[in-house]
Amino acid sequence: MKKLVIAGFIFLATGVFAQKNKVTSAGNYLKYENYAEAKEAIDLALENAASSDWWKTHYYKGKVYAAIARSTDPAVKGLDANAVEKAAEGYEKALSYDDKKMDRDEVKASFRSIVNLAFTDGVDAYNAKEFDRSIKSFKLAEKINLANGIVDTGLTYNIVLVAMDGGKADVAMEYLNKCIEGDIKGSSPYASKARLQSEAGDEEGSIATLQAGRAKYPSDQALLTQELNYYLKNGKMDEALANLNAAIENEPTNYMFYFARGTIYDNKKELDNAVTNYLKSGELKPDHFDSFYNLGALYYNQGADLLTEANMVPPNEPERFEKQKAEAIAVLEKGLPHLEKAHELNPTDGSTMNSLKTVYTLVGENEKAIEMSKKIEGSAIDVPIDVK
Repeated sequence: MKKLVIAGFIFLATGVFAQKNKVTSAGNYLKYENYAEAKEAIDLALENAASSDWWKTHYYKGKVYAAIARSTDPAVKGLDANAVEKAAEGYEKALSYDDKKMDRDEVKASFRSIVNLAFTDGVDAYNAKEFDRSIKSFKLAEKINLANGIVDTGLTYNIVLVAMDGGKADVAMEYLNKCIEGDIKGSSPYASKARLQSEAGDEEGSIATLQAGRAKYPSDQALLTQELNYYLKNGKMDEALANLNAAIENEPTNYMFYFARGTIYDNKKELDNAVTNYLKSGELKPDHFDSFYNLGALYYNQGADLLTEANMVPPNEPERFEKQKAEAIAVLEKGLPHLEKAHELNPTDGSTMNSLKTVYTLVGENEKAIEMSKKIEGSAIDVPIDVK
């Protein structure tokens, strides 16, 4: 009976050694660049219970699949499309063992060395517009780094950029939050997150994100502008004005801020303030059509309102009528140079031409009115006057 027991022990031990020898074989095949044989040997070792629970098996899994991933030979790379991922699995699993025979520093170094393989594949996939693959590879690179105690903030933001370009809003949002929590890339993640929230219809979340960003980066112009657009879009004029005042304080030569502030004052019927800001916008950017058009339109609308009031004067009060009409004409004349400048900047704009024709007629410049009528007819434009 004892001999039978001994014989059985020898048989079992032989089986274990036979499977562990597969790991040795994989290493030898790898040494001589016989990648297909190395892969076959390590896969067999991983499948067998006698060797699958051994740190060295997983270490060599990492080495074999890393070699496949590094190869420039298409036939070798074709042995496994997920070679980098499997290499990472092997190294990570090997490090989970507590075995004094393992050189942990060597295994860690091997593990760290494959991060560039994952990163390069992420870049290649992005350039090929294979966004899912790119995200997967960049995430793998991130995982390898984190397992080795490395935080690569640039990599985190790369995943944001790929996800946004690829329309993967959920991934983008996840990594934007990581950027915000880790203070990565300054104000940009706040702006991007708010934009995604707005596109998804979450306006409350969007403005909350912008306000959080502004609290951390109060002078950031991108956040200021984005917050301003939100206020304008939602008709929150007082908030928009406060925002613009801060923006102008930070960037006093930005013509668009003055133009936007002029538009707000215009809508609030604070016409003197509107004029001041339109003039400043035009001064800073003399070729900005909208600044001059809006300024001319402001005077046009004001003059039109005064003419309407004059026409309501009873017929038995001719002096009052003439006085109010004269006041209206004076206002229209104030706006005339600005409409003419707008026409100079955009000679085909129908609203400007129709406005000019009307003003020329009212102020008695009949030749100019006729000339403008011919321009309108010649350009086949007959746009109703709509100065706003």
